[in-house]
Amino acid sequence: MKLLTSSLLAAMLLFFACKPAADKRSDQPANDDSLALSKLQGTYMGDFGGAPIYVTLNYANGKQVAGYNVHKGLRRNLRGEMKKDNDTWIITLSEPGDHPFDGKFDLTFDHLFAKGKGTWTPLSNTTLKEKSFVFEKSADKETESYNMHGKTFSDFLIATNDSKSDLQFSIDGSCLLQLYEKLNDSTFADQMIKIKGTYQKSDDSSLIISWEKNTHFKERTNTAKMLSNGDTDGDGKTYYYGVRIDTLDFVEGP
Repeated sequence: MKLLTSSLLAAMLLFFACKPAADKRSDQPANDDSLALSKLQGTYMGDFGGAPIYVTLNYANGKQVAGYNVHKGLRRNLRGEMKKDNDTWIITLSEPGDHPFDGKFDLTFDHLFAKGKGTWTPLSNTTLKEKSFVFEKSADKETESYNMHGKTFSDFLIATNDSKSDLQFSIDGSCLLQLYEKLNDSTFADQMIKIKGTYQKSDDSSLIISWEKNTHFKERTNTAKMLSNGDTDGDGKTYYYGVRIDTLDFVEGP
């Protein structure tokens, strides 16, 4: 009897040792989604009511996602949730809610996060209307584009008129003009004004810049001519060294 009991105990131990472990829930994405999620982080651009909007996603774990958006110089943080729906990803993002223009984004991405479509609805401001738009990725997380190449880029330009003004472009589609306004032929204002905006390339030689509300520009949207020196190295590339906005020229520093 003792021998039989020992045999049964050994058999039961062997059975449970060989039995597969029960499935465990995890916040980590399935292996077949890892490639897609590795493509998520980056900046996406769309036309938002006639001006570009940039949504930058910099965190995701398969369930939660976070980032920020920039539109006409206004930057708002975003937090929300994501889920997979067949071959698409559905992401819902909300702005903080403490600004009158804050709202909620419902975005649908393709499987590899290259493009998609979405809607924005205001959180509380009843005078604002829902907007629909399509978007595409303009820059990956690791993208570093200079000399004004790429859909968006990082560059720092200085004014050529000795006013100490400068113009900064960021990879997330935002730009910042720090301007000392010209008072007469030889005098500039002592006080610098800062004007934020967003930009997009309209073609290979110009940018469209949408500014926040300001007192300097009569129109909130300007076309900036990209200044280039042509194919100086004989490699077929155009080398840009600055931009012209109205009568203001900004060029790369030494």
